[in-house]
Amino acid sequence: MSLAQVIREWKVRHLEPSRPVVVSPETSLADAIKAMMSENAGYALVCEDEQLVGIVTERDYLLKVIGLGVAYDAPVRHVMTPRPTTIQADATILEAMHLMDRGNYRHLPVMSAEGHILGTISTRHIINFIVEHFPTDVVNLPPKLDQKSLTVEGG
Repeated sequence: MSLAQVIREWKVRHLEPSRPVVVSPETSLADAIKAMMSENAGYALVCEDEQLVGIVTERDYLLKVIGLGVAYDAPVRHVMTPRPTTIQADATILEAMHLMDRGNYRHLPVMSAEGHILGTISTRHIINFIVEHFPTDVVNLPPKLDQKSLTVEGG
C-alpha cells in the first residue's frame, strides 16, 4: 500500500493519540506550564466538567504572555484558545493533516463519537507514523529534493 493510500484510508486512532495534559480554566499559567513541562508537551487542554473548553499552547505563551505584563498567577482562561478545533478518532490521517495545515495547528484533540476526549495528536505523531511505516521512502530522500550528488559515497 502506498503512503498516499494509507493516509487516505487509515484513521487518526492508528496514530495512537497521546494521553492529554489537562488543566481547568482556573489553573494558573505557572501551574499549566509546570504540567506541560512535566509531560514534555507543548499544550494543555482546558476542561471544565469533563468538557473541552479550550487549549493553551507554547505559542499562546509566546504571543499572549511573555513581555506583555500578564501575571503567571493569572488563570489560563485569559490566554487559552476557546473552543479548539478537534478531530474524530475515525477521521482519516489525511483529514487530520488538512485540518492541521489549514489552521496552522501543531496539536489536535482527538474526540470519540460521543464527545469524550480520547487523546491528542501532533505533527510529531504524523511524522513518526510515516517514518515507521515507510522507512525506505523517508530514509532514502536527499535533504534537498533537487540535490544531486557529484561524487559516490561509501564505496
